[in-house]
Amino acid sequence: MCTVSWVHQAEGYHLLCNRDEKRTRGTGFGPRIAMLGGVRYIAPVDSDGGGTWLSANVFGLSLCLLNGNAEFRSSDARRSRGLLVRELAWAPSAGECTLWLRHLDLRCHAFSLVILEPRQSAILAQWNGIELTIDTGDRHMPLTSSSYDAEGVRRFRLNEFARRVARARSIDPATLYWFHSSHGTGPDAYSPCMHREDAETVSFSWVIVSRDCIRFVYVPAAPCQSKPSEERLLVRAA
Repeated sequence: MCTVSWVHQAEGYHLLCNRDEKRTRGTGFGPRIAMLGGVRYIAPVDSDGGGTWLSANVFGLSLCLLNGNAEFRSSDARRSRGLLVRELAWAPSAGECTLWLRHLDLRCHAFSLVILEPRQSAILAQWNGIELTIDTGDRHMPLTSSSYDAEGVRRFRLNEFARRVARARSIDPATLYWFHSSHGTGPDAYSPCMHREDAETVSFSWVIVSRDCIRFVYVPAAPCQSKPSEERLLVRAA
């Protein structure tokens, strides 16, 4: 369960993510620098499945995972979706990432995967438990997922996003941040910053990719709360 948005800028982009989870899940670990295939990347860690929902590497490639349609649950699911992100975190480009994604073991529940790289449109890969589709992603932004009234949640958050953009008269990083922190008419299951009895927004991530570096800012709580943030940096590869 997540809300994800992004905006392209010269030589890079801003990617923001609210992670919503059941209160029964373990607390995720903050972002750490790791290496796969000789490529350094930053990613937080899911304490339950061992994977991650968000990664950013030295090439400026970011991956962000959302749950797919809850109605499509693979009967052959054998692994955590978050392991896919970890296995693809080394990819030097979105093209190679989608190529390798087609060859991975996708015996997991439905998901949506946003793939971002500098100077290119976003890519949205979706697996419904049976078929993998690859599409351009920018026209779908912002993305949401929810196990509670998924269509209703998406409509509410899209309306809140449109309201914020109309007020700011632009889509920029500040507008996206206030959208992710917002409660609309009040904090509940529908608000971008989500709070309900059995689940809530448990973390907020902000990835900033510029010409020279990758900056990963992580708050281990809902963005509406005043919690100290963690930060990791990587130098962009030439």
